[in-house]
Amino acid sequence: DGKGGIQLGDFIVKMGDGLGIGGPKTQTKRLKIGAARPLLEEAEAERLINAESVEREALKNAEENGVVFIDEIDKIVDTNSYGADASAEGVQRDLLPLIEGCSISTKHGNVKTDHMLFVCSGAFHSCKPSDMLAELQGRLPIRVELKPLTENDMYLILTVPESNLIRQQVISIRII
Repeated sequence: DGKGGIQLGDFIVKMGDGLGIGGPKTQTKRLKIGAARPLLEEAEAERLINAESVEREALKNAEENGVVFIDEIDKIVDTNSYGADASAEGVQRDLLPLIEGCSISTKHGNVKTDHMLFVCSGAFHSCKPSDMLAELQGRLPIRVELKPLTENDMYLILTVPESNLIRQQVISIRII
């Protein structure tokens, strides 16, 4: 073919179940050997992978190294009423067993939350973390308060990173 490789001609690959593409129907496709090789390697790799062992390993990894991030946790705190809001308190009570450690049923099997890291965040502009249930506060013992961004902080964010927002906007304007 003039590129130093040996031209062996066209190669026929049956596409379908073997490659995980499409459904039960197969379709014949003519490909050069160089193009067919990655498809065949992928099909063989798919055939060799044991889905059950991958699923088991994924569940084990989630249980041992899982991180759960709960954003806007301040939204489940009700400061408008003198008594605890039933729905807000109910959500907090539902979170307690998850954070304490329990077994959750998923479509892939049960996952234990005993060793998962739970990270929660919230603005808390209309309430305080101390307005949450005492039991929930006790399960989330480390609190970090962030300072507001200064003008200099904003300048650094917009200019210092290699793919900063200003550079991205300049590039997008050039494209248009």
